[in-house]
Amino acid sequence: MKIFFLINFVFLSFIYSIFTLDRNQEDFVLKIDSGNTFSDVKNKLSQKNIFFPNLVKIVFFITNKDEDLRIGEYLFKNKDTSLEIAFKILTNDVDYRSLYIPEGSKSIDFLTKKQIESFCKYKSISECNLDGFFHPNTYVYEFYEDFNEVLNRAFNMQLSFLENYYNKNRNSLVKNSLELLIIASIIEKESCRNEMPQVAGVIYNRLQKNMKLQIDSTVIYGVENFDGNLTKKHLKTSNAYNSYLNSGLPPTPISNPSLNAIKASTYPDDHRFLYFVKKEKCLHEFSTNYKDHKAAVNKFQKNK
Repeated sequence: MKIFFLINFVFLSFIYSIFTLDRNQEDFVLKIDSGNTFSDVKNKLSQKNIFFPNLVKIVFFITNKDEDLRIGEYLFKNKDTSLEIAFKILTNDVDYRSLYIPEGSKSIDFLTKKQIESFCKYKSISECNLDGFFHPNTYVYEFYEDFNEVLNRAFNMQLSFLENYYNKNRNSLVKNSLELLIIASIIEKESCRNEMPQVAGVIYNRLQKNMKLQIDSTVIYGVENFDGNLTKKHLKTSNAYNSYLNSGLPPTPISNPSLNAIKASTYPDDHRFLYFVKKEKCLHEFSTNYKDHKAAVNKFQKNK
């Protein structure tokens, strides 16, 4: 019986929407909270000068939808008619919020300081540096969900991937899962997917030879309010992330690495390269010695 009324409602909605001039004037979100009645919904809509015809009220009553409203946020466009608005509510067409965590991002790129502090308190994290610990992805959620729980999904997913690949790691240079994450975070900033294992090989080769990493992205991470222009002064300024001055790995991850970067940190290419310089987007020139590297820098960077 309900299906019959729904079919008829769709048909009548189509006919009605052709002739009606009763349209919403602007985009807006209707929030239906727990305990809201059909009368509450009508009152909220009336404040937007949107009113349901009697046909809609009858359909909601016959289908018992007036007593079984789906909690959620409903997004209505400025061209939606009152019947189209009613149909979205009737069919539980809720609008989902989303959190996008980009690959290679820092936490402050997609979270406010207040949200970061709240999550650290939620997880009882004393040293509140979360960079590296969120898995890059898009996470959908509804308005009533605890945002810390949404973040925790990204947090737990990253830790799960990290634990899985650390257990597969056979490189003695990596002493714990944090170091693997740090290496992955550098790989993410320095390369695209096609060259990640190759760049990983360079990092491990330099660590094996006790060479300073001398990687620009680590220096940039340590520069407060970096303006996009890396200078010689930056390279000579002492801080914990300056891999031109410090040996070994930086103390924490410098970005949120993708799964591909974590894989590359676990399975680096086996080669003798110690240097690389950018030729173009996602493509580097690799060298085994400083002489060749210097020539590559002159060829690909000096004239830019």
